[in-house]
Amino acid sequence: MIRLIIATVAITVATSTVSAQAFTTDATNRSSRRIIGVPAPLSADEHLTLARRAASHGDFDIARREYLAARELERGAGRLGVEATMGLVQVLYALSYTREAAYVLDELADSAALRGDDNTEARSRADALWLKAEEGLKQQAREDARRVRALLKQGQLSASTQRYVADRLR
Repeated sequence: MIRLIIATVAITVATSTVSAQAFTTDATNRSSRRIIGVPAPLSADEHLTLARRAASHGDFDIARREYLAARELERGAGRLGVEATMGLVQVLYALSYTREAAYVLDELADSAALRGDDNTEARSRADALWLKAEEGLKQQAREDARRVRALLKQGQLSASTQRYVADRLR
């Protein structure tokens, strides 16, 4: 009889815990994680803040990691992650990873092209061609320059992007 009561109580407690978890919010889950010592995952904005702080202190490896995390979260949410990507490019360039920085810019430009974001594509390709020229990748830089000129001829770029790109093409 006692075993039956204990078993019934155990089943009731287990069932009530499961049903209570089904109605918790993300904020509740984050706060309960803090209570039990499990760190809550950071948002893209929090990663960006950490990356900026690390970069300003010269901790480029940490900044690179945080910019990458922010970029992946932004992409996972269906956004381009321009700010995180440009921060990553600056850090890679500071670390003398010029080719890697150009590759990251190519990825951003390709993603922007798929979404029809001509301004982001033009800026990214203009920066990438400059880095490629610096690395001696003349043919790839010329290909980027052709694409940027084609975007300029379409006439859909903002005035600020046109000025930015024109400065890079000189």
